[in-house]
Amino acid sequence: MTVQGVTPVVNTFFGAPIEPSSATFVFTGVPYDNTSTYRRGSKQGPAAIRAASQHIESYCLQENVNIDASKLPIADIGDITFDSESVESMLKAVESVVAQITQEDKVPILIGGEHTLTLAAVRSLPRDIVLMQFDAHMDLRDRFQDKEFSHACVQRRIIEYLGPDHLIQIGVRAVTQEEYEYAKNQNITFYTSDDIRKAGAATIAQQINDAIPPGPPVYIAIDMDVLDPAYAPAVGNPEAGGLTIPELLTILRVITPRAAIFDVTEVAPQYDQGITAITAARIITTFLCIQANRRSLVPTNG
Repeated sequence: MTVQGVTPVVNTFFGAPIEPSSATFVFTGVPYDNTSTYRRGSKQGPAAIRAASQHIESYCLQENVNIDASKLPIADIGDITFDSESVESMLKAVESVVAQITQEDKVPILIGGEHTLTLAAVRSLPRDIVLMQFDAHMDLRDRFQDKEFSHACVQRRIIEYLGPDHLIQIGVRAVTQEEYEYAKNQNITFYTSDDIRKAGAATIAQQINDAIPPGPPVYIAIDMDVLDPAYAPAVGNPEAGGLTIPELLTILRVITPRAAIFDVTEVAPQYDQGITAITAARIITTFLCIQANRRSLVPTNG
């Protein structure tokens, strides 16, 4: 299997091989942040998260599944390349690469980069997909800084493409009046960070799981600003009052078995000493272990 439109990187996630033919999980980076505002730098996120992955323990002790994630059938095909720095070019490139991966019945894991990439990945998938968006923000503006394709508008474009019943937002706490009224008018399901804190992450996780229809594939998209800045300071638009890491992982453990695609975005590594990238790598490792357990994958030796 040869994926067109990517450039190999030297430091891959967990040091995984580049060749994806025998892999179940295929990593690719999206080093793009041209629509980012406030704090740019998430285009450095893929490299930082890959570097962090090589310095954390990969055994899944907390998941109690007896799996070393680094020995799973994974590949890292490198970074997606763009014809230009326009957001339209990035979206087209990501859509093409994700389509190539899913056509081979493999699970794409995208490392951003800004959150706009999620729109492109959604466009490459069946339109019955259910998107689980972990994010401090609703990203439901119609336009932002006179742009319709932006990190602040990405879920609005996804809603227009899929319909409002295909989105569940988790951990939101920073919205505009426009976004809130749109979400209410469209009957979008969302859980604020306060909702999760009051009810408990396990209760909310079960509610989310019960709300997902049994048939369609699930897309889990994690904007790292869903976490409180105390846990993930190096993001483009930090917002106080976010989820704790245990709260996030509690929800993730319940819904991950149903996921067909996964992304982690908005790590801007220059704003801390590596903590946010390490946390992102741990979140990805958790996803891998739970998925591998569901698929009864036996890690290879070595």
